[in-house]
Amino acid sequence: MHHKQLDFPAFPLSLLDDSDLEPQRCYVPVGEDTPGTGWCRCNLSDGSYAVCWVTPRAGSETCCFLDGIVTSSSRFSPNNERLVLLEPLKLAPCLERIPCVVTVNQELLQRSHVSTEDLEDDVRVFLRHLKLTKGCSVQHRRLAKLGVASVEIFDAPGVAPDECFEISRDARLLLVDTRLGMPYPLISTSKYLPHSFEQPMNDLKQLLETSKSSFSHSFPATALVVGPVGCGKSRLLGEFMRRHSCNCFYITASHVLRSYPGETEEELRRIFQSAETFKEQLRPLLPIVILIEDLELLCPSTSVADAKNLSNALRISAELYKLIDALPPGIICVATSGTPDSLHEHARRRFIREVSIEMPSEEQRRQLVDDLCREHDLELSETLLDHLARNTQGYVMADLILLLRRVQQELLTKDDSNVEEIFRQSLLRTQPSASRSTDVRVSKMACGFEVIGGMESLKRTLQVSVLAGLRQSAAFARFGLSLPKGVLLYGPPGCAKTTIAKCLAKEADMTFIATSAAEVYSPYVGCAEKFISRIFDTARKNAPCLIFLDEIDSLVGRRTVSSGGGGGQVQLRILSTLLTEMDGIVGGSSQQHILVVAATNRPDMIDDALLRPGRFDKLIHVPAPDVESRLELLKLHRQRMPFHENVVLEEIALRTDRYSGADLCNLCNEAAIEAFQRDFEATEIQLQDFEKVLIKQKSSLTQSQIDGYYKFAYRFL
Repeated sequence: MHHKQLDFPAFPLSLLDDSDLEPQRCYVPVGEDTPGTGWCRCNLSDGSYAVCWVTPRAGSETCCFLDGIVTSSSRFSPNNERLVLLEPLKLAPCLERIPCVVTVNQELLQRSHVSTEDLEDDVRVFLRHLKLTKGCSVQHRRLAKLGVASVEIFDAPGVAPDECFEISRDARLLLVDTRLGMPYPLISTSKYLPHSFEQPMNDLKQLLETSKSSFSHSFPATALVVGPVGCGKSRLLGEFMRRHSCNCFYITASHVLRSYPGETEEELRRIFQSAETFKEQLRPLLPIVILIEDLELLCPSTSVADAKNLSNALRISAELYKLIDALPPGIICVATSGTPDSLHEHARRRFIREVSIEMPSEEQRRQLVDDLCREHDLELSETLLDHLARNTQGYVMADLILLLRRVQQELLTKDDSNVEEIFRQSLLRTQPSASRSTDVRVSKMACGFEVIGGMESLKRTLQVSVLAGLRQSAAFARFGLSLPKGVLLYGPPGCAKTTIAKCLAKEADMTFIATSAAEVYSPYVGCAEKFISRIFDTARKNAPCLIFLDEIDSLVGRRTVSSGGGGGQVQLRILSTLLTEMDGIVGGSSQQHILVVAATNRPDMIDDALLRPGRFDKLIHVPAPDVESRLELLKLHRQRMPFHENVVLEEIALRTDRYSGADLCNLCNEAAIEAFQRDFEATEIQLQDFEKVLIKQKSSLTQSQIDGYYKFAYRFL
């Protein structure tokens, strides 16, 4: 009997009949290439195999049915696979001694008495009736009833690779190791991508090494893995468990929470007791890890839990604290939390080490997108990869996967589709988790300095003082300089301070968060300060980010002015929070930088503590537009409005002295209305329309106002 190359769809034998009656069977269709009967290694297309007695089956089927008791791994499944090769096996003499590794279920550990001797006896009785090979895995529902998930034949002395064997009735089963099956939520079929996980993986490895040391009884082996929702905490822990073959006891709120008081605590005690039983009675060689997912659901902060469930939450938390404190050496407890600030302070204290998963940087996002696309057979250009990396601030692993799924759905519905265009459109419709989970609005600006008419001196100032530091952060660090933290734009009303902040965010490739006093103030004590903190927290998640504080004088004010009443006290608290948050901005890489830009037309009302270097590093005067700037602004309006050829923009620019940018926009709009009133069929705005408006409309600025801003600027020269 020779090797037979086949190509048959493979299905479980249980679909044909009861595999318990005839275990280790493989029925193949009758044909010219069909081999005769005999013991074979049935190889599937995914590289796995099953050990079966091959029998030709007459009939109209063009598929095979094989049993999955003795296979290459415990995850064997013939569904959606094909039988590609049959290798005949010779029957070797019975073995008297066989080493094996047994993987058990948690249900086995809940029995009153568990021992390795009883486990060896149960497994030996079951294996006596099977044909085995070196390195095979045995799994069956009868074994599962005994609490055994699988049995791996570690070695078979004297058995060749092309031989199968039985064990004798009096054979001795040598239990090399006892293991616990990997929990289903941690099993991932996707490829592990190490980008942004290198440091957390090293921290977990150090925790494992610490638990094995001789002084582990002095330092509890506990760790809290924190990171934003969707960043890959479970994926990281699943890969860590797989690499180090850890025995994992899995705890999540949906598994342990019960309806009646006391039942949840009993379930927690049962799981921790199972871990201790597993360690003491079965003596595994590999590490034991108790994993608690979403710890904040079991141990919420007293300020988060509502009054109705507070007593229940405190009782569950107290039981969990006691169980963690009583853990014996050799058992590691790891918990995850997406919102560690919502954890009870006692729960956070129990975990000695905190492993933080940071938001992926631009280069890490580029690598993640590239690897995810290659995994799904999508080739992207370097230009598109750079565009996606730059414009996915705040995106975590789950957001990038969601973006890819949307692109794949678009590709399925369109025949002749442009992959690059679909990616760009899907990116505009996808909002990162860091933005969806908060009431702070995060946006991306689409227009740069080209929409600002004139103001060339101001643009050069921003290029040198702000953008140069962000774009050339390495050169700044070489000279011992730090990136700017804050920029204050002051000037007359209507002179494009808000537009400059938006354009600055676009030029610096930053996300944009805008707020004002109307959004911050709240009738409830403490809410305004919390909103300021949420703004900076959201900015850190979406870094690099520009925070724009409009009308900052009404938001914080000046302490000497806003003293006394309730409104002044709110301004003092907001000012204190803002000072603390700005001092907490760490000047590091430009990819993680936060820039605070504030605008005001009352710079004298701002507290001196904000104006000192280190907070608002640059005070930039946005003046009323001069003749050249007014001319450039009028040219921009001409691009969107039909001006007649008799409209001389240079003449209008000369006649609009002290006009702000908003005044010029209003001038053009009023001229358009005059043209419409003059003739409903008019298609252009003529000079006479501007003349009528110029007679009626005056500048909103006075010379004394303009001079006042220059006097303020002279104070800081």
